[in-house]
Amino acid sequence: MNNYNEKAEQNLLEMKKQKEIADKRLLAMEIVIVVATLILYITLVMIASFAEMKDSAKLLIIIPSTIFVFVICLIALKIEQTAGYYECRKCHHKYVPTYSSVLWAMHINRTRYMKCPECNKKSWNKKVVSK
Repeated sequence: MNNYNEKAEQNLLEMKKQKEIADKRLLAMEIVIVVATLILYITLVMIASFAEMKDSAKLLIIIPSTIFVFVICLIALKIEQTAGYYECRKCHHKYVPTYSSVLWAMHINRTRYMKCPECNKKSWNKKVVSK
């Protein structure tokens, strides 16, 4: 029975470590996706701005690319919301907030001003990978 409990604990620790590694990869991929999208967007806008073409053709480049950037930003935000946890600065509770609260929260990088579900106080909650 002791061997079974030891093995179960080892499996749980291994699963936790695998989740942390996967979350780190997701957060790194989020940065790569956003940077690549912004480079593509800037390139398309520069082409539309400086190339000799009709205004309607310029709009056909700029409007879809702007919508594409907006959608990619929403997807990147979903990645940030689900990967890892946010840690309350007041009570140090770690939690996964709702997409809506992450979307509308003021932020600086991956630190967001949100209400903690544990202590119900608003503070700057920092993104952490491990619980």
